[in-house]
Amino acid sequence: MFVASERLTQAGSVLRRVLDHYRTLLAGHDVALLLGAGVVSEIGDWFNIVALISLSYSFGDGALGVGGMFATRMVTRLLCQGPAGAFVDRHASRRLLFTSQLIMAIVASSFAFLVMVPELWLLYGLVILLEATNCIVSPAFMVELKAEAPVEQRAAANGVLTASMSTAQLVGPLLGALVLAPFGAAAVFALNGLTFLAVALAVTQLKGGLRITRAVALDQDEPQRPLIARSDAGAISYAWLLRRQDLTLYLLACLSVALLVRATITLFVVRAVVFGIGDSGIGFFYAAVGIGSIAGSVVAGARARHATPLYPAAIAMALCATALAVFGVAGIVLAVVALVIAGFATDFYEVVGLTYFQNSIPDAVYARFISVFYLALSAGGLVGALVGPALEQMFGVGTSLLVLAVPSLVLALVLAVMSRNWQVTEPVRGT
Repeated sequence: MFVASERLTQAGSVLRRVLDHYRTLLAGHDVALLLGAGVVSEIGDWFNIVALISLSYSFGDGALGVGGMFATRMVTRLLCQGPAGAFVDRHASRRLLFTSQLIMAIVASSFAFLVMVPELWLLYGLVILLEATNCIVSPAFMVELKAEAPVEQRAAANGVLTASMSTAQLVGPLLGALVLAPFGAAAVFALNGLTFLAVALAVTQLKGGLRITRAVALDQDEPQRPLIARSDAGAISYAWLLRRQDLTLYLLACLSVALLVRATITLFVVRAVVFGIGDSGIGFFYAAVGIGSIAGSVVAGARARHATPLYPAAIAMALCATALAVFGVAGIVLAVVALVIAGFATDFYEVVGLTYFQNSIPDAVYARFISVFYLALSAGGLVGALVGPALEQMFGVGTSLLVLAVPSLVLALVLAVMSRNWQVTEPVRGT
């Protein structure tokens, strides 16, 4: 009884420290405002997905139209994210973030024209415009969040933001469906546009308004800049970024895990049929991943500082790969538990990795870093969506996921070993 009571006391103490950690973060006006805007933006990104799928299905004569819509979004990101990252690095400012959010609001609202002009070409064109603009919005937002969040609170800020992404994937489509049924697609798109407009207005409420740029913010703490950041004139390109061994290996591992995750998602329906729970089983699987993801974000954001930050990230990657391999062969209860673990590990390694690179990459190339990170996830997701079903036809779910898990596990273990030599560095800024 005494031991149980002591453990409860310790658990309560840990919980209070976690809550205090996040309470301190959200006490800052600008950080809290940015994170709140980020939550709204993420929900907005997912809000219209139900209407887009419905219209793509109608305009494109079935599932082919839906697949084409998703492929259009993915290809646009792969083509535009790299140039967008370089553009944001050259022009990073609150004004850029504000303007890009306004464009998002206009384009998102313009989808309402599909109700009057029900053409697939118009839908695809608007999807391209929205995704291309989002390629600028995402790194611009992350640059501003890095500038506003104190170094000791960056992990918590990343945890909140990543948790909001997972929550948005669960809540956004549901809210969109609730509006779509009674009011139609035009109302969904109009409300989606309002979410981006709200984010743009939130940016104007940051201290200093739209006048503050990243360069100004850096000039204010010039004495604190490490010498390496001021002297490294080569830190201005993607080539410089990809010469970093820690970044290259981390990105390869991220790509491999993203491939495995997307392949697993494409096979959710197969496992649901095997378990005899029908299409509703897919919803349970998504919910299990979502629960784990939110928990992983919160824990990663509140964790104590580690001497070699990428080591726990690598272990989380290995855990994710193992859990998804187990999902392919386990019974229904263990399979759901495996998805919770995989969701936890995925968001954990993302938050830890983002925080590590925030503190070690010069500001001059930070938007490029965000862009290559998103490109790795997108490329892995695209390949996984194609490879997963193809392998399943040849080998079945269990063997397919095991085959795809092996590269992820190997890269994660290599990253774990190599990261022992990569210590925590002081936050680096560059111009």
